[in-house]
Amino acid sequence: MAAHSQRGVTLIEIIVVLALAAVMMAVAVPTLSTVFGVDKRRASRELAATMRWTYEEATIRNQPMRIVYDLDHGAYWVEAADSEVRIHKDWRARETWDEYIEEKEEADQRVAEKRDRNTSAPQQSVTEMISNVTGDEGGGGAAGGFLSGLLGGGGILPGARGGEFQVNRFQPIDAGLMGGKKEFPSSVRFWGVWTPQFDEVLKPHDEYELEAIQQETSENQKFRMAYTHVFPGGYMEDTVVYVSDESGQDITSLLVEPLIGRVVVEEGEAEIPDTRDREQRE
Repeated sequence: MAAHSQRGVTLIEIIVVLALAAVMMAVAVPTLSTVFGVDKRRASRELAATMRWTYEEATIRNQPMRIVYDLDHGAYWVEAADSEVRIHKDWRARETWDEYIEEKEEADQRVAEKRDRNTSAPQQSVTEMISNVTGDEGGGGAAGGFLSGLLGGGGILPGARGGEFQVNRFQPIDAGLMGGKKEFPSSVRFWGVWTPQFDEVLKPHDEYELEAIQQETSENQKFRMAYTHVFPGGYMEDTVVYVSDESGQDITSLLVEPLIGRVVVEEGEAEIPDTRDREQRE
């Protein structure tokens, strides 16, 4: 009877099999998390916790704050105000303000260009101009003082020396706190954000728009950003945040209840609230 040789499994073969199994698990686990929506649910809960934390932190600090949503990069963080904060009641007021700012910037640009053109011409000082008008070489007297005031010297009209009033200046808070920058997993993204500042849901740029933006210089790159403002008096700006999977089909909605700062998490695409009806009920 012929003898059959038996061959055992070597240690090297066992190690190779275990290594292959580990690689397969590393690939399979993220895929399963994506299929069952684990990443999206976790990301939604963490964002809701940050929003609630901001509501409480604004009261503790007695300082306005805001949650910043970087829609194009799937990231968010918290900022604290270092100036007075004002937000628009609705998107119509926001558009009116944006139009005013645009016209003001254009007017400022025209003034700057005119000033630059005049720099090559000989310039008279305020004192010299007053002297020419009043005939007073010293630029004094009642007429001189009045004209000096009109021209900025006496403060009758506001001048640059009075300083510039600025609002809505924010700075990111300490990254070590809960409000530091967080990024969604690669399988999760912002589907959109709505606040009263917009008449419809603000969505991220599509891939073609992003490609065009990335061709611009860094100072001209305008990515989509949205904000939820929080005030220490106990008010959180009306907001709906939509978080989705990579395909944009599986959506979770985070809805803010403004007066109590509660964030309700719902599966599916929630409707934009009727703010007029809400104001009547409140």
